[in-house]
Amino acid sequence: MSDIAKSHIDANVPKGKQFDEYLQRDLKSYFCEASTDCKVEYELLREGPTQTGISYPKFYLWARCLKRKVVASEGAVRVAAIDQKRFDVTQFLSREEILVSPSQVGSIFPAALVDKIVQRAKGK
Repeated sequence: MSDIAKSHIDANVPKGKQFDEYLQRDLKSYFCEASTDCKVEYELLREGPTQTGISYPKFYLWARCLKRKVVASEGAVRVAAIDQKRFDVTQFLSREEILVSPSQVGSIFPAALVDKIVQRAKGK
């Protein structure tokens, strides 16, 4: 990794426990809106950030939104880490969207993650 890419990651990705705290907060804000009995679980699909050019570092996740302990939605998520303060959801493909049109996964997510995302959507 180049020094420029590393410095861009260091400037934007929250450190330590703040990473999970901020990611949980921002995923909940995106998925739960005004719902009070809502929880978001996530799993990183790739360890560490992906840095391309001068864009914000990206993370790729599988997220599940539970409302009243029932899965309301789940799918693949791309988030950008910004200024060590927040994560912006830049793309979400629901499980249903992936199953209907698996070809769209490759236009959003890195090629190395496409099969993993499609298999996850199929429940494997």
